[in-house]
Amino acid sequence: MKNILGLIIGTIAGWLIWGYFTDDFSGEKLFMFLMGIIMGYIIGRITPKRKKVDLGT
Repeated sequence: MKNILGLIIGTIAGWLIWGYFTDDFSGEKLFMFLMGIIMGYIIGRITPKRKKVDLGT
């Protein structure tokens, strides 16, 4: 959870810095990107983890 929170905070900080220099604070792109991150995180937690197979090499 700590990693996802850091990613979201970093994304918002990058969006603010980019918007400051370009004068384009488009919230739609930020919202879509954050929803993608959150949905990917949730789906990743729901799907069962596969066991790694040791081939003994």
